[in-house]
Amino acid sequence: MPQATYANLQDENGRSALRFERTLPYPAERVWQALTTHDELSAWHPTPFELERVAGGQIRFLATAGGPEMPPGRVLAYDPPHRLAYTWGDDELRFELRRHDGCCLLRLTHVFGDRLKAARDAAGWHLCLDALSSSLAGAPGARRGTQPRLPGGWSELNDEYQQRFGISAEEAPPPPARG
Repeated sequence: MPQATYANLQDENGRSALRFERTLPYPAERVWQALTTHDELSAWHPTPFELERVAGGQIRFLATAGGPEMPPGRVLAYDPPHRLAYTWGDDELRFELRRHDGCCLLRLTHVFGDRLKAARDAAGWHLCLDALSSSLAGAPGARRGTQPRLPGGWSELNDEYQQRFGISAEEAPPPPARG
């Protein structure tokens, strides 16, 4: 399994942006399938979805046990197997794939307004990308919520990201409510 890397927090046109990069030992087409197919999304994404496969199309997030409820969104980019971008509530998610040393380099960018939620969201995406890696590797039981986790899980990752991003526990929002 590829080594997990931490997100960077940057400014993007006055909004906060988390950026992750993971090198996955699979062709971009295989990773694309995991990013866009409902059954595969259910293994790692907090809100699996169905989408109109065209920029400007609608994306409908499906309810899952323990997952957040999301209003419908809009597809911002759809260029298989290289780029998928869509709205996620008030946020924007961008997945970019490219070949890199015989593997696939996945870049996830999550753009949002409230910088104080950066640590919370980074910890969540960190675990989701670990679950994506496990799912692609065919790990038994690699389903969201049951996949192998980093030692300590979400709370410790959240604490680590708060330190990295200079966000105090007192000012950070609580974890998202689970449905």
